[in-house]
Amino acid sequence: MTQEVFGLRYEFVYRHGHLMELFKEGGLEASELSNLQVRMLEANQVPRLLPLDIHEVDSNIRLLYRLSSKRMLSHVLKVEHLSIRLLAKLMYAIVCTLDESKNYMLSEMNFVLKENFIFIGQDWSDVYLTYAPLDIAHDVDESFPAIDALLHKLILHLGEEEQVQLQAWMRTHVARKSFHAYKEALLKLMDEPILTRETIAAPHSEPIESPLPELGLPKAHWNRDEAKHIQPKTENSILSKRELIPLSFIPLKQQGRWMTIALIIILFAFLWQQYLAHPGASLLQIMAGITLLTGDVGFVLLFLGRPDFSSRKIQNQKSSSIAHNIYNPDKEVMRDDASSEATDPLDIQHYYQNLSLHTTLLSPSHSNATVFLGKSPKRDQVGPRLEIQIEGVSQTVSIKSEVFTIGRGDSSSRVDYVVEDVGVSRIHAEIVQTSNGFQLRDAGSTNGTFLNEFPLVTYQGYPLKDGDIVRIIRQELTFRL
Repeated sequence: MTQEVFGLRYEFVYRHGHLMELFKEGGLEASELSNLQVRMLEANQVPRLLPLDIHEVDSNIRLLYRLSSKRMLSHVLKVEHLSIRLLAKLMYAIVCTLDESKNYMLSEMNFVLKENFIFIGQDWSDVYLTYAPLDIAHDVDESFPAIDALLHKLILHLGEEEQVQLQAWMRTHVARKSFHAYKEALLKLMDEPILTRETIAAPHSEPIESPLPELGLPKAHWNRDEAKHIQPKTENSILSKRELIPLSFIPLKQQGRWMTIALIIILFAFLWQQYLAHPGASLLQIMAGITLLTGDVGFVLLFLGRPDFSSRKIQNQKSSSIAHNIYNPDKEVMRDDASSEATDPLDIQHYYQNLSLHTTLLSPSHSNATVFLGKSPKRDQVGPRLEIQIEGVSQTVSIKSEVFTIGRGDSSSRVDYVVEDVGVSRIHAEIVQTSNGFQLRDAGSTNGTFLNEFPLVTYQGYPLKDGDIVRIIRQELTFRL
């Protein structure tokens, strides 16, 4: 994806490292560069500037900026949480860089103060700015609107309450446009990042009126007699009835009784054999407890039988069906005698003979008609999507947003599709919808992204067509239109 800045186009390339290239279609001429600024950049290692190499081939000049071990600010904002303190550290480093540029005979108006041209290291104060040594006529105070515009964009990444606080703070503390005023205000913001409404309120704002004191009027009391007759009609009463359903037992047959006795004897023999092999007071207590518990279980199985959970399940199903048929607010539950008789498991033949009277799927006039009771077939998905094969199972993920993110994600950075392989970055790659179609872009990942087994250059957009295979570590995603 190629865009323009200062009349130059830029793109990301890979030449023995990740580079950002500024160029001109017809070729950038030497007369368009500022000789003084170029010499100062070559003679001095200016802090907090992207390392710049000027390449000239056949009078065609290109500006190459080395991006190794640096992260684009626009992508860092998607991954990491931005607070007021971090925003103040970042802006303070940027303002200091602009203020100190005059020490190297550089013009502060030649800095590109946009999120895609600002890079940071491991810390938010470790800033690297893009400087274009062009001979361009600028207004004297043009850098201050660019600082304000960048600050307003960064504020949008904060929470709603923090945005309101910082907007009011800007109107109060950075009204005077100078680098010294910016640095003083940002230093105070770093020292006291938690602002209160009292400290940021406008000087002429009206004080908030305190609530009127209570006049000691008597408060309304709940009538306990009336409360006895009011019972909330919720599902809790139905749930309590379900819990009161008695549990029935099914007696064991003769063969089951002998098998139970044999298992109990074998278990007793095994337990006490362990005690005889390792005698001890603590082990004796454990064995005695297990023996008593096993004896109780055996007594229940031999004299009562095994629990019948099927009847309890049927009663729960009846209760749930009754709960869904509540319609009268004056009555707690309305029971349908016909439906209860039909669901009786003891009268299955009568239930199926009169099934046409209790359902709308079958009718007596078309008793021989075939009725489809399964789920409706899924329609084939259309539109941009990704097809994934996971353990032999095919999955389809629709691309519904203009910027579709792929990565492992976390609590602070959510992605549209999660890849859980080892080595996947939090935001690994993006599929961006443009006016010319869809493009794939590596979002500064550690292990890279591959398009049809071709490694992508970081932050560079590549057009996608139907059937292209995107590989992230071991996961392959097929792009479909």
